[in-house]
Amino acid sequence: MSPSETPAGLRERLRRLGAAGIASQPGGSGRDAPPAFSGRRPDSREGVEVVRARYALDHRHGGRELGEALEAMGAPLSAETAHTLWLDIETTGLAGGTGTYAFLVGLAYRDDQALITEQFLLRRLSAECHLLARLRERLCTTRHLVTFNGYRFDWPILEARFVLARQRPEPVEEHTDLIHPARRLWHRIFGTHRLSALEAEVLGAPRLDDVAGWQIPMIYVQYLRSADRGALEPVLTHNRTDLLAMIMLQGEIARILRDPFAARIPLDWEGVGVLLGRRGDHWAALACFDRAARTAGESPARWRVLRRLAKEHRLLGEENAMRGRWEKEAAAWSGRDRFRVQVLEEVAKARERAGDCVGAYRAAREALDLARSIYPADDPGPAGLVERLTRRVARLEKRTERIGFPVYRFCPRTERRFP
Repeated sequence: MSPSETPAGLRERLRRLGAAGIASQPGGSGRDAPPAFSGRRPDSREGVEVVRARYALDHRHGGRELGEALEAMGAPLSAETAHTLWLDIETTGLAGGTGTYAFLVGLAYRDDQALITEQFLLRRLSAECHLLARLRERLCTTRHLVTFNGYRFDWPILEARFVLARQRPEPVEEHTDLIHPARRLWHRIFGTHRLSALEAEVLGAPRLDDVAGWQIPMIYVQYLRSADRGALEPVLTHNRTDLLAMIMLQGEIARILRDPFAARIPLDWEGVGVLLGRRGDHWAALACFDRAARTAGESPARWRVLRRLAKEHRLLGEENAMRGRWEKEAAAWSGRDRFRVQVLEEVAKARERAGDCVGAYRAAREALDLARSIYPADDPGPAGLVERLTRRVARLEKRTERIGFPVYRFCPRTERRFP
């Protein structure tokens, strides 16, 4: 709300948003078509309103159906999704803290051949204990909780509200926060990993006439002052859309991790490799890092990817393959910069492990000479790079002198080598 906007003007704008959102649902977008049935069950005594909606598995959100997303996670009727609960909350503030109420708790779960969304709306703040009790009942039958930024926002706020209400939340066996894989897969591609942005770019379901997240606390405060229930309809729609987007995004992530090279959307291949490596699929991670290395142009990004690639080679016992890769990088990268120093250091390590002490000495000597020309005499370089190379060269000098190899040292003043 702008500083010049009156409360009456805000209410009128919210009514238009709600009307526009409802009117657009039956259209041909297929993004948020009306559910097969929905119901509201307000309880004036408890002060909690329950809004339920049922979505058939052929409901489309973007380019895919709900059933396709559930099938990507596992069979649509499997026990895996039967005990999964998707959760998203709307609060009276975005900073958290003990003064922040979760006035709307949105849940989604699979029931028979449909997906059910259930939203607990706090009609008055004094009824918070009843809302938490209802949420606790749902958590009792949940084994797998799925959120988007739930580790840092949703779940800590709910835990704080349970504690302040002198209730104990039911623990869940597994909590998946989709923001972490989403950041790995798309943040470098789109410059953001916000759910609404990924909904548009990844799922192909841009939101129209959606209320902004930062406006939601003000809308609820205005509702508490005016008791205008209609002003909350855009917030309910926003929360319900978040739940659908989470489910579809989870299905897309599962599909990508199963076969990343068949993905139809842009991917951060380094991020895909990190996720696959954590799952133990090291061969697939290796292929993703190799693809990322081919497209990484800047030296810092290229160095980071090559380090990840080397780690996967070690885990797979492919030391010789990585040695060839370091040799190739040293031959291809002619720039006199930190990246070349680091690559030469890795070449020296690989040659030394292979028993080539003379070759290791030459690579380490070149790396040290280049590092000294880059960094001043009183600068040890990042992470003690110059000191580390100096020790390596000194050790290799002793080993090469034992086998009669003539060692040439470097004079920083004249920049010439001498025996």
